[in-house]
Amino acid sequence: MFRVSLFLTLAAIIGCSRTEFPNATYPVSGRVQTADGEPASYVRVTLHSSKLVSEGDPFRPSAMTDDDGNFRLTTYETDDGAPKGNYAVTFRWAKPQKTLFDPIPKDRLRNRFALPTEKSLRCTIIEAESQNLGTFEIDTTKLTIKRVQP
Repeated sequence: MFRVSLFLTLAAIIGCSRTEFPNATYPVSGRVQTADGEPASYVRVTLHSSKLVSEGDPFRPSAMTDDDGNFRLTTYETDDGAPKGNYAVTFRWAKPQKTLFDPIPKDRLRNRFALPTEKSLRCTIIEAESQNLGTFEIDTTKLTIKRVQP
């Protein structure tokens, strides 16, 4: 009986203390602004790995910009960053739903940048204590996005 309870106790300790995830992540931040320099809040920034998409993408690091247009990517835990690799960057600019029953808000970018394509902006995440993707600028008149500060 003692062996069984010891085994169960050890299994619970080992199982509950495991914090490893399939891929190491590195903190990644950036900013999104409009062409006139105003911060763009409520922009969903998502990274799509071309390597993992072909194998069944188990994760997509993403973040929502704050009131100042800043974001910090999350993969597994809040603000943990992204695994190293090459990514296509997508953007969707819409306020979040207040409840699950509300209609999905329309994308101010007309879904033009919501899915990865050959024309998507690209970034590379490296092993580093922190990495800034720079500033992305949205021109709502021309409906374009470019990186203005690497």
